[in-house]
Amino acid sequence: MTPAGRSPGLNDPVSVRAACDVAPAARARTTTRRFLGALCLGVVLVRLTYLPRPLRNDEGGYLLIARQWHTGGEFLYGDYFVDRPPLLMLVFRVAALTEWDQAVRALAIPFVVVFVLAGWRAGTILGGRSGGRWAAWVAAGLMCSPGLAADQADGELFGAVLVLGAIALALSAWHADSPRSCLRWAGSAGAVAAAAPLVKQNLLEGLLFLAALALAAWRGGDESARRRARLAASAAVLGASVVGALVWCWLVSAGVEPAAAWRDLVGFRGAAFEVIWSSNPDASIRRGVQLVVLGVATGLLPVVLVWLVTARRHGAHASVEGRTITALLLFGIVAIAAGGSFWPPYLLQLAPAAVLAVAVLAPTATPAGTWTRACGRAVVGMAALGTVAAVVLHAAVPSLWSSQRIGEWLAEAKAAGDTGVVAYGLPSVLETADMPSPYPYVWSVPMRTADPDQARLRATLAGARAPAWIVQVTGLDAWDIDDGSRLRGLVTDRYRVVATICGYRVWLRQDLTRDLPAPPSC
Repeated sequence: MTPAGRSPGLNDPVSVRAACDVAPAARARTTTRRFLGALCLGVVLVRLTYLPRPLRNDEGGYLLIARQWHTGGEFLYGDYFVDRPPLLMLVFRVAALTEWDQAVRALAIPFVVVFVLAGWRAGTILGGRSGGRWAAWVAAGLMCSPGLAADQADGELFGAVLVLGAIALALSAWHADSPRSCLRWAGSAGAVAAAAPLVKQNLLEGLLFLAALALAAWRGGDESARRRARLAASAAVLGASVVGALVWCWLVSAGVEPAAAWRDLVGFRGAAFEVIWSSNPDASIRRGVQLVVLGVATGLLPVVLVWLVTARRHGAHASVEGRTITALLLFGIVAIAAGGSFWPPYLLQLAPAAVLAVAVLAPTATPAGTWTRACGRAVVGMAALGTVAAVVLHAAVPSLWSSQRIGEWLAEAKAAGDTGVVAYGLPSVLETADMPSPYPYVWSVPMRTADPDQARLRATLAGARAPAWIVQVTGLDAWDIDDGSRLRGLVTDRYRVVATICGYRVWLRQDLTRDLPAPPSC
């Protein structure tokens, strides 16, 4: 004991031992905070370079729909059809509160920071300090990689953040010190995991991870462990149920039948897959090959491959977390294949599980660890290289801004009350022009799926609410959709070409005149 009236000092053996124990831990915490602070600052600075760039097709389309979102329309969000869940559209609705189009990319910045922190948290639980650092590095690289289209603010990015966040919360619950902490973490994990498919329908990995942990704890523990697993699972279900109840309340308040919402958000995807593969399978195959090339070039697929080939051999499957990582990767691959279109952002579905794989393998002194560290460095290096290349390309190649340039030209040329149609797709043009469309299918896949014979499109162009403008970004008979040239005949009879911008024709209705600005250079 310390003598009465005397403060503990460094000469006391107990104090010396305590100082020796506490000082390294305090230094480690300080070093970790500095590392995470510097890494998150770097992520913010990189993503700030994405703000000035024009919105891509999906970003512009979602913003167009979010700006007119109202109840009582023909479709889930008003007068336009989109097969995206409400939480994603809510993000764009928040961005639409300002006139600054790039606000949605500014909103993506804190999401990406959360992804990095969730990667560090999950990685630290799975692989110690070293695993947490490697996980955070790779998480930052993946979410700043233009090769994965992570420079966009799209559903895959926002959803991947929720998936990894749910996994980090679930791991925190299962390694909590007290039952109360376990319940709190588990309830939060359930809510966040349930929110992910409300951003993109197939992002179920958070729910799968929770289910796997609960099942393993139930089957492999004693009665006390089973009781804790049962309580944690109940808390997770409660958290998920709260999210489901909020969605149900929104559907009721908007007067939307749940069956109609299911048809638009889930059933439509099956019909769209059939249309995509029946109308132009060669294009889908080409994009699939390009997707694999991008996945390899960015370092993401090598991480996945190293895990799938070596995890069992090096004992990573000894834990339920290791086996679940494999299941999540396989699920992600199947989900990407089921998407049909194979756009670059699809690969971000693999990002959460890939971050976990790096956390487990990278700290190990095995060939798998060596390969994983090399892949992790490649992810970060290619993200940095891609960011620089993207900045240079967007500054030097004006044609990359074509949708923005067409939209800006239309904004100058239009009169009050003008409407437009883009044939086919590219709704970002209409969003930039701040121009509504009388035709509800502003993407090509919904048009080909819901209006395959173009009856509604022809009726729109021939009717009293015919748009003033048509922007033609592909052939009017693309996918052999205009059989018999009925649409082409209608367009040439009622419209005339008034400009060609970046190689794309712009048509104006024959009975209208407008003061036309000079076309921009591309």
